[in-house]
Amino acid sequence: EADEVDRAARAETEQRFTIETEKFEATFSNLNTGLVAFELRDGRWTDEQGDPLQLVTTNQEQFYTFQLEARGVSIPADAVWQGEQIDERTLRFRWQGDGFLVVRRIEAGNDPYQLWSTVRIVNLGEEARPVAVAHRAYNYVPREAEEGGFIGRPSTAATSGACSYGDDELERLDGSTLRENAVERSGTALSPGIGFGPAVKFVSLADTYFATAFAPSGGLAQRCILSASHRGGDLADDSWMGTLFEAELRGPRVELAGGDAVVTRTLAFIGPTDRDALVAAGHGLTEVVDLGWFSFIANGFADLLESIHEVVGNWGLAIILLTILVKLVFFPLTWHSFKAMGKMRMLKPQIDAINEKYGDDREKKGAAMMELYRKEKVNPAAGCLPSLLQMPVWFALYRSLSTNVELYHAPFTLYWTDLSSPDPYYVLPILVALLMHVQQRLTPTTADSAQMKMMMYFMPLMIGAFMLFLPAGLCLYMVTNSVLTMLQQRAIYAKLDRDKEAKDGSSTTLDDEGGDDDDDDETADLQPTEALAGASASARRRSIKRGKKRQRRG
Repeated sequence: EADEVDRAARAETEQRFTIETEKFEATFSNLNTGLVAFELRDGRWTDEQGDPLQLVTTNQEQFYTFQLEARGVSIPADAVWQGEQIDERTLRFRWQGDGFLVVRRIEAGNDPYQLWSTVRIVNLGEEARPVAVAHRAYNYVPREAEEGGFIGRPSTAATSGACSYGDDELERLDGSTLRENAVERSGTALSPGIGFGPAVKFVSLADTYFATAFAPSGGLAQRCILSASHRGGDLADDSWMGTLFEAELRGPRVELAGGDAVVTRTLAFIGPTDRDALVAAGHGLTEVVDLGWFSFIANGFADLLESIHEVVGNWGLAIILLTILVKLVFFPLTWHSFKAMGKMRMLKPQIDAINEKYGDDREKKGAAMMELYRKEKVNPAAGCLPSLLQMPVWFALYRSLSTNVELYHAPFTLYWTDLSSPDPYYVLPILVALLMHVQQRLTPTTADSAQMKMMMYFMPLMIGAFMLFLPAGLCLYMVTNSVLTMLQQRAIYAKLDRDKEAKDGSSTTLDDEGGDDDDDDETADLQPTEALAGASASARRRSIKRGKKRQRRG
């Protein structure tokens, strides 16, 4: 009850101060100089109800994000700072006690989604004392939001922590890893966390499209710490309600002599993971976005997609054009792949005969197949190798489209109004499944009937089910890619058929000429009437052969 009275009394002493820019409105408290609200102003950044998006997810004082910790200075838990609104973009907080004066100035940066914290600590005493400055970020994610994804794609609210330090070292820890550490160390309470360092460049908490990141200015921080804990409910019976994530950026310890002061400056990036904004912020913050193993390729695709959008002005059309460009670049590999499959297609009658002859005898069937491939000089794996070479590009393109914040609430047509969300009427996923089914029908295979049915029906249905929960922008890429692949496949097969007919026709013509010479030799010794009859028969044979060739070509 006493605690309730203390909290109520403390709430009455709270004052809030606001920083406003074109991009955001940030509200700070004088209780611990923490950030209590951060609202994005651009009409594009809205929640499911259409309200402006709020990036601060905690409402308890001890978990206000971007709060300051002056290590080595005993600031009591009930301390109230003196706040001052300097202008609409700048605040200042002051606190004095324990032999120190601590002044914190918070101002909006010149680039989007930036806040700068400048902390000045003055030792008012005579003895030297060690101090260090740390900033903490908190983010609460309800359990149903974090686990709301599907097999094909994690929830966009799923949060991970990242720390960049040392010689280009980057540690990225997801929620499950951080929670396991918290459970082992301290049950339901906040854990000591997992630390990295020294020479820290930045620390961050990020979901698919939004991030909070801290970076030191004018040097490197000493340590970054990531942690998470289950909140609410009972951990023992798995009834916890959500996860509280924490990230801390800790500066180096400084021995501050009596009368001396130390000043540190820290950048906070809070907002959408817009590439241009992250580049402008510097400190390697583009690595906040998790682009997977092939990030260098994914970054290239993101740049290319943005360049195309600058020309066409529509993100859906930009995705289609990007897909076409990728298909054109990889056409040589596609040609070799389909050429190899075309040779397999020519052998289908013989393969079917082998399957029918040997039935379930896999050993004899395999031996017969290998003999056929050897005789016809066909490599059944040749069609797969070009596809394997393209897999890094596919993975990179998938990650690029799945995490590209430019697609957030970006419309394609009146029908698809948000390319970052699943197709609300499932048109694109159904098209993906149908196109995959048709493509399987057009692709030659040596599989038995059971395997063919699985590839022709089960696989398209499974992929279509995955697509139900993937962003519409990614589904649009899949549909475009499938259509282009089928067109390439039909065009290449048609050319191979024409080449084969031309080769067969040339061979047949030579045979005809040789046969005509033999017929002339045979009729040379005949009587005139017999020779005439023989000549007529020979002419008839040539006419029949020419007719058959025309039929094949027609």
